[in-house]
This record gives sequence, structure tokens and C-alpha cells, in this order.
Amino acid sequence: MPTYSHSKLETFENCPMRYKLQYIDKVEVEEFVSIEAFMGSLVHETLEKLYQDVRMTRVPTLDELLQYYDGRWDDEWREGIKVVKKAYTADHYRQVGRRCIGDYYAEYHPFDQARTVALEHLVFFPLDDDEHYWIRGIIDRISMNGGVYEIHDYKTSSRLMTQRAADRDRQLALYQIGLERMWKDAKDVQLVWHFLAFGKEIRSTRTREDLERLREDVMGLISRIEGERNFYPRETPLCNWCAYTEYCPAKSPVRVDAATAANRYLGEDGAALVNKFADLSRRKGEVEEEMARIKEALVEYAKKNRVQTIRGDRHKVLVKLYRGYSFPGKDEPARKELERIVREAGLWEKVAVLSPVSLAKLIEGGRIDGDVAEAIKALGEETERPWLKLSNL
Repeated sequence: MPTYSHSKLETFENCPMRYKLQYIDKVEVEEFVSIEAFMGSLVHETLEKLYQDVRMTRVPTLDELLQYYDGRWDDEWREGIKVVKKAYTADHYRQVGRRCIGDYYAEYHPFDQARTVALEHLVFFPLDDDEHYWIRGIIDRISMNGGVYEIHDYKTSSRLMTQRAADRDRQLALYQIGLERMWKDAKDVQLVWHFLAFGKEIRSTRTREDLERLREDVMGLISRIEGERNFYPRETPLCNWCAYTEYCPAKSPVRVDAATAANRYLGEDGAALVNKFADLSRRKGEVEEEMARIKEALVEYAKKNRVQTIRGDRHKVLVKLYRGYSFPGKDEPARKELERIVREAGLWEKVAVLSPVSLAKLIEGGRIDGDVAEAIKALGEETERPWLKLSNL
């Protein structure tokens, strides 16, 4: 039974290749712990201790909490923790964590705004009646304020969420679906984010329609993940925090074996192909045949290595592949039968005197259904159309 979490879904959206390496191939890598994650986990632990004490009718002092935080930092610190932003030291992050705790304490003391129901609470639930799509997550804190349930999430991030982003957030809204399955009296739910580095609280609510739309969207995303075959890497600043770079074709250039002697470029490295493609592009009229061979080799390189961006010394090439249909041309034997089907279906005017491109677009867009679509597709051939864009690095 496949199980998904918000972070697992987000990994696929951020980089399909990392998703494959981490969750499908289960590649074992050296544990990567960023200083941001380390500091955030200890702040969470400290706030968990705070509300555990409050539930026992004991309100700890701020000094007690900071001593607890510092003690956990010293106990858990190890050399493998990565500080990616070289302008800051580990102690800078330690002090940020202390400030987050201090600001929160000052804002909410004596912590009687609502009654805490659960801390670090696991939710595990299906999105559908057939129980195919399962979601798992951990809620930082659940509280009750009168008849209103509140789902709290602590953020130590240096980026502040907007209200619009909060109203569209997936993670806490998924948790609301799980909460409502756990407790039938949870009819009124508020989602609460605490951006501790800014001393700011943001709240949001969801309608029944919002939750149903989210449920369908997430099931659609899971179906897309389960049907994915390519898992192309996506290069973003998040690569700096990725533990899988040595296994990623976008970060580790791979040489492609020659597929055929007819195109000598098929055996060359991607960077060399980009350099030659950029050079020939300046003399396009003179060397169209040579460029076509390099273009073919770039497409093969991209497909074989599951990349979309190939870098050269001063340029890069973006390669995208579009699947569709190719139909018989005017002089081909099946053309007359194709024309007959199109005319009888009343599609002639729509495809501009049987433009194969227009017809392919109607098929691909699902605008021709049933037996007519099947008859037309039987006369065509499903193809893969490459699209390349050369640009400066």
C-alpha cells in the first residue's frame, strides 16, 4: 500500500529525479542534515516540552526553556551538519533559535489561549473510499478553542508566507482532512502557522469545496507520480541542499554510447554537443545538415540521461519532447482513406483542409472522441517531437 506525505509529494514537484532516487530506487546516501533543519527540529522539541509542561499545569520560565534548547543543541551537534550559507556560522543559527523561542514565549505567555489536545500527533488516512491513496503526516500541535479545533505548525524559515499562500497551502489542509476523520465533532477547524523568526501568526480556513478540490488534486498528483516514466531532474537552488547530487545526471555528466555510426555525434558528451550546436547556430544557413545531426544527438543524450537542460562552456540547450500523432501526407497511400473519415465526421473545416498538424492537435487535445478518433489514429503513427532552445548560460 503506497503511502504519501506532503514532503514526499513536494519532493516530486521540486525534482522528479530526486523523488526517484530517494523513494523508488532507495539509494543509500550519507545522511544530509542542514543547519536549518537541525535548528528547526530543536526549536520544535523545545515548544513541545513547553506545552507538555502546560498540560501538567506547570508553566516553565523562559530561562528553563532556553537552557533546555542549549542542552539539546550541545548533545545533538555533530560534524556532519551542513552550513550551506557560508556567510553564517552554526552559532548564528543557534542564536536565531533562541530568539524564536524567546519571541514566542513573550507573545503567548501564559499559554492559556486554547487547550492543547495533542502534540506531534500522527495522522494516517485514505483520501478515497477504495483506500488506494494514503496520506501520512505529523501535526505539531492540535488545540481546542471553544468548539474550534486549531492545527498549529511552527516554522523557523527565513521566508514569510503570505496570506494568499496560506489560503492555498496543501500540508495543513491535508491534516484537516485527517483530523476530521479522527474526530467527528471537528466541524470547525482553523489552520495556524507560527513564523517564529518574524514573531508572526497567520491563520486560514477551508470550505468543504476547498477540501474536496484538494482531495481530487492530490489523488491526481499521486496518479501522475505512479504513472511517471522519465523522472527528469529539475535544477533549482534546492540542489545545494540535496544529498543525491552524485547520482544525478544533471550534476554528474554522463557520456552516451554511440547508437549508430550514421551520426558520429551520438557518442559525444553533452557539453561538447552544446558547444558545437552553438557554434553552428551562428552559421545556420551553411551547415543545416550538420546541425540536424547534432540536434538528433542532443535529443538522444537528453532521453538517455533523463535531463532537460544540457550545459556547454558558455551556452545551454533546453530539450523537451512532445508526444503526438503523425498522419499520412498528400502522396501517401492511406491519405484518401484518412480524408474520407475526416469529411464524413464533419471535421474537414476544423483541420484547415486536412492539416496533419491541426488534426494531431485535435486528437491530442481530446476534442475528437469515440470510433472516429480511433479510426483516425489507426491511420497515423504516434511520434515524439523534440523541441530545442539554445541560450546563454
